[in-house]
Amino acid sequence: MLFMQQVAKRYVLPLLLAAASVGVSVGLSGCGTPGGFVRLSVRQYEVGNYNAASRACWDASEDEDYLNDKAHVRYLVYCGLTHYRLGRREQARAMLHEGNVEYLQGRSNWLKPAVVDDLYKALDDLEGRTIARPTRESFSAR
Repeated sequence: MLFMQQVAKRYVLPLLLAAASVGVSVGLSGCGTPGGFVRLSVRQYEVGNYNAASRACWDASEDEDYLNDKAHVRYLVYCGLTHYRLGRREQARAMLHEGNVEYLQGRSNWLKPAVVDDLYKALDDLEGRTIARPTRESFSAR
């Protein structure tokens, strides 16, 4: 029994600690990359922490040219929506317009349906479009 404890202390414990430290460093390294900052901005936006999302957007903007197509669409849309929520209308309009153009050229699964809905509602507001509300007469029995 004593021998097993010595083996565990000498070999198993250091391996577990090394594996844990590698896992932590790999998990943290993603935040310092442009894609990591986009993921962080998405998470912060989704929980309603718009100031933190704005900071992550600013960090991602420094390396915007290095983002792949999917990450760039998410960057433009989520950061545009963040600016919109914070009242920065001109920045929001520019980013959301460009994000919409790129989204339509990409794949539909790059954004969640609720985010696409928010995108179009924000663009309607920012670009002054009005949407006619359905009337009672438009709901005919089918």
